[in-house]
Amino acid sequence: MADPSTLLGLLARIADRGDTPFVGFRDRWWSSAECVARVDALASALTERGVRPGDRVAFWLDKGLDDALALFATARLAAVGVQINPRFKATQIRHVCDDSEAKVCVTSAAKRQALALSDSAFGGRPVIEVEGLQPGRTPPVAKALRPEDPAVILYTSGSTGRPKGIVQSHQSLCDGARIVAGYLGLRPDDVLLATLPTSFDYGLNQYLGAAWAGARVLGHSYFTAGDLLRRMEAYGVTGLAGVPEIWVEMVNALESRLALGGWDPAESLENWRYATNSGGRLPARVVEFFLEHLPQVQFFSMYGLTEAFRSSFVPPEQLGARMATIGKAMPEVELLVVDPQTGRPVAPGQLGEIVHCGACVADGYWKHPEATAERFRPHPVKGEAEGGMCVWSGDLGYRDQDGWITLVGRRDAQLKIGGYRVSPDEVTEVLRSVPGVATSAATTLRRGSDRLPALCVALVLRQGADMETVHDAVVAMCRRELPSYLMPAEIHFVDRLPLNANEKLDYLALRTMLEDRFPEFGA
Repeated sequence: MADPSTLLGLLARIADRGDTPFVGFRDRWWSSAECVARVDALASALTERGVRPGDRVAFWLDKGLDDALALFATARLAAVGVQINPRFKATQIRHVCDDSEAKVCVTSAAKRQALALSDSAFGGRPVIEVEGLQPGRTPPVAKALRPEDPAVILYTSGSTGRPKGIVQSHQSLCDGARIVAGYLGLRPDDVLLATLPTSFDYGLNQYLGAAWAGARVLGHSYFTAGDLLRRMEAYGVTGLAGVPEIWVEMVNALESRLALGGWDPAESLENWRYATNSGGRLPARVVEFFLEHLPQVQFFSMYGLTEAFRSSFVPPEQLGARMATIGKAMPEVELLVVDPQTGRPVAPGQLGEIVHCGACVADGYWKHPEATAERFRPHPVKGEAEGGMCVWSGDLGYRDQDGWITLVGRRDAQLKIGGYRVSPDEVTEVLRSVPGVATSAATTLRRGSDRLPALCVALVLRQGADMETVHDAVVAMCRRELPSYLMPAEIHFVDRLPLNANEKLDYLALRTMLEDRFPEFGA
């Protein structure tokens, strides 16, 4: 069978599996045939609501069958899916719906009931509740899809302001599924445990990769590491994708089990053959634990950005010696380290900006031509005709003499929390609306033995404001307005915020100031 270049081609691969289980949730497996029927039912409902080729459809769903299959339904109509993070609150949902100009919103009755002022959150758009989908509908006939047609808009934070939509084509999604499945060695007898949201490109790839390889994928809402381990044991999971925070919790749970005695992780998790990490550097303790207690698990430490899906990985056999690097480019990708000013490649050992060229480069930012022109540019050496368009990551790093790339930091003020890219402005916009707050800033500091980044905010009080009252108001406002991963881990009151020579916030000085005042933090 030829490699699919659109999601409809990928759906045909699923259909060819007939009654073979494909997607599982809450102790039930759905066969490939049942999944295709569910896709047809959702596509039919969208057609009845007037969705046509090129229209955007917003999906705000918890992990489940419809969340896993949503993009196949929009592909049926040559429409474009917009995956909204299930943790988003009303303000963020409304922004994504309005910005993407979604024609219809799809959610569940439970999520809609839990969301206050749901009509306001969806901007008065028609809403489809997945519980009402009717099986057995005749699938609509869409125009012929081209590989370069847009398939999905994924929203991610830029350096400032609210999230921007990144447009990924059918070709890019299918290439990402094929390439990653290839170097992971995915096969039909694999069982993938998917805990990450499909609004996260890394989470979406779990389902697409399984579809490409003919594997099964078990969706699971992550609550505790212990619950995750029980699910892995019960279903013979062979592959798991996570972010550093998940791996730290898992190692803590595994160490607790080991301390009780009489339990061997390699024996209990004998089917587990690979793990992947993205969204931040793996703590050394995690790597050391796997090497000692789970030697059969091939651990791939990966690096990527939503604008380019996946970029690089460290092969498992190199991980122990290469923990500080992001590895080398994955197949069909070229990673350059360039001078941010001239765009020319720099010498080994010299700091520069990481540029992703080759497969999986997105089409740009939805309705943001200036930001697209800044980040998406022709190949810095070969030009667009020979090298295509590349994406300037905003990440700074250097390449050693052997080609291994080490990530150092960001050019802009972006933060990384739990695998999510976060703009400080997303947080401070909410904080500054709290009575008693004169000004505020957000940054990340590392804490705990694993030195994981924690979101910290610094607040300057208005004259006469009570610190305790403002603190409680900030917590309440954040809980109401922000998704959980944007909740500050620490709230600190300061007399002033440090500014640079241009009277702008000096993030480096802010981190230094907080580290000096609070010794439990530090680089």
